[in-house]
Amino acid sequence: MSKELLYHLNGNKNGILKEYLDSIKEPLNIAWYPSAGEDFRPMFYLSHKYSEINPASTLETIFPNFFIYSDYFPWPPFSSLTTPTIYNDGRTKVEWLDAEELPRLDLPLDSDIVNFPYQNLATGKVLFLKIKITSNRLGEFQYPLIYAFVENESFCSKILLPMNCRISHIIHVRYGGIGKSSGVWVLNVLKRLNCKIFITDGHYYLESGDKAAYEKYKNLKGKRPEMDVIRTIRSEQWSDHGDVTWNIVK
Repeated sequence: MSKELLYHLNGNKNGILKEYLDSIKEPLNIAWYPSAGEDFRPMFYLSHKYSEINPASTLETIFPNFFIYSDYFPWPPFSSLTTPTIYNDGRTKVEWLDAEELPRLDLPLDSDIVNFPYQNLATGKVLFLKIKITSNRLGEFQYPLIYAFVENESFCSKILLPMNCRISHIIHVRYGGIGKSSGVWVLNVLKRLNCKIFITDGHYYLESGDKAAYEKYKNLKGKRPEMDVIRTIRSEQWSDHGDVTWNIVK
């Protein structure tokens, strides 16, 4: 249930996302980044080219070819969309080549989970973007991305889990920001989302927002799987919030 999820998010649109989905033949490996903010580092670090230069201790055989970002964005419209260039430090450039607004997702916002439970110009919007990465180390590559400006917990509980989605990679880095949840609940859904590789900075512990999420969304409860670390990068390379590890979900 990978392509089905993307068709569901596309709704009845006949734009660039549907054209892409109708044409793609290879299996879809979706990476989901809850609480993504404006962090496009996963597209660099999870690429096949990065793995070739920096091999993991266990051979990586699965790489994402589609990204889904989710984040309740309690600010004015997504600043990265005001210009095609999202990021450029002279070594790595991130830009969007095309964009399409998809049908809205008006999911619940809970004041016990998020700090700003009010509607704003981004809330509920869903965008499809074609992202281009240009790196002086890795060359040039592109990824399709869906960004849903929604609460992560409701998105998982009401969309991903009921659809029995297959999410090959889940990213848990600097989760929550100014929210009330550490995202510890993500550990409970790894197996049910068929996650193969879990990328995390290790900052998950039970906070008030996690407790509220368990009360509101019962299907976020569950058993944590065993995992083996296959790669570690230093905190300052990505999160400044702790070393980031790649973990095989067993």
